[in-house]
Amino acid sequence: MRAWTVLAMAAPEPPHGATLGGTLEVLALFAMGVALVGLVLVEFVLKSRMARSTYRWTLLLGLFILPGVALLGTTGHMFESMKEVESCQSCHVMEPFVVDMHDPRSATLAARHYRSGAIPTKQCYACHTGYGIFGTVEAKRDGFRHWLLYVTDTWKEPLTYKGTYPNANCLACHATSPTFTVVESHGALRQQLANDEMNCFTCHGLPHPARPTRAPTRVTINP
Repeated sequence: MRAWTVLAMAAPEPPHGATLGGTLEVLALFAMGVALVGLVLVEFVLKSRMARSTYRWTLLLGLFILPGVALLGTTGHMFESMKEVESCQSCHVMEPFVVDMHDPRSATLAARHYRSGAIPTKQCYACHTGYGIFGTVEAKRDGFRHWLLYVTDTWKEPLTYKGTYPNANCLACHATSPTFTVVESHGALRQQLANDEMNCFTCHGLPHPARPTRAPTRVTINP
């Protein structure tokens, strides 16, 4: 059994505890609950005991401010949950890629990174999002485009990647790691890699399974 197959059985678990997405979800639910309960109490129980100005400010809080907080919380929760692998896998056209990543026998870069535990959570997002604020904006833009194509059933097979994959996404983690710096060819090709004149995949293999080996993504039923 190869060493990387053993690692597949002992990849570290994702970190436990509160997450930003979960916190935003709780915040949204709390704001909605307070708004609903507060409005019912104010309108049907406390209205006759409150000054008119207090009543109006309470309505403002319950009808606009708290729903605004809830909207921000749900939107933030949605954006955070979209970073999870499960979100990518929810579109069946992405199923072959996620299945391959979890396959202990796969030699693709995605599977090898997953087995090593180098990226314990949000593996798709970590590799496919450029670094910095513009990387996040571009990822959201592309994600919306993918969603639109999916829900309108206007995507075409075979799936193709629209754009280029910069080496900076790899080098952000690998450039300073000892296992990278000790390789002489990395040093010799540093400038070419930094300028995207040579792709990391040239030496390290495909990040995902080649098209002929992917599982079917669309099922056609003949009546």
